[in-house]
Amino acid sequence: MNTWLIYQPAGDERSIERAEGFVTFREGFHKIAFLMPVIWLIWRRCWLALALYVAVEIALMAAAGALRMDGGRAILFALLPNLAVGFEAAWLRARSLERRGYRYAGSVLTRSREEAEIRFFSDWAAEAETPPAPRAPAVARPSTAPAVLGFFPEAAR
Repeated sequence: MNTWLIYQPAGDERSIERAEGFVTFREGFHKIAFLMPVIWLIWRRCWLALALYVAVEIALMAAAGALRMDGGRAILFALLPNLAVGFEAAWLRARSLERRGYRYAGSVLTRSREEAEIRFFSDWAAEAETPPAPRAPAVARPSTAPAVLGFFPEAAR
């Protein structure tokens, strides 16, 4: 089972035409983001994360050179930012969508993206059909019990 995050574009209209603009993606480790982080970050339009990734990669390569690491150790050292991008891919994509005006609409626990979208939109459509019941305002009633100060259960005499 996977957790799927659903983000909706700006606006509160509930219509089937608006459903095409929703973005659904899986939360968790992304192999493609780990193996090809620069391409993944560009493809997902995560510009700030891309700038930070490049800066960290340059700093790590400079540190590896200053520490005179051999080829194998330097490569492992350089893979650390890739690992971070792979684990934080969903978070990076969510922040990128929020900067573009999308809002978090919900999350669904299912096996596939199709199941997640079906479950989310069926619940979404059901919510749109049933208006919320009006709530009566709460009425404050005075307490008949005597006021108690301190740690004792009885009022002072």
